[in-house]
Amino acid sequence: MIGGSVLLQLLDMTVEKIRDLLRASPFQSFEVYTPDGRSFKVPHPDFAMLSGTGRLLHVARPETDEEDIIDVALITDIALPAKTQK
Repeated sequence: MIGGSVLLQLLDMTVEKIRDLLRASPFQSFEVYTPDGRSFKVPHPDFAMLSGTGRLLHVARPETDEEDIIDVALITDIALPAKTQK
């Protein structure tokens, strides 16, 4: 079992990684994955935000007026699109 301080460090690293991705210039879309196998695509920084504490990630769905709210502690992976060869 992982101790509480280690979990907080992992959460802080995930929050910082998401903040870095949202602030990147140029922005690159990314996806976050949860333990139940779902994925949430962030196509543009306008479609995502972290709550004030960084505990929740809000991801808007561009094709609807809905949003997903994800507990950052439950994010298992963050993926960037593969780079294409020129």
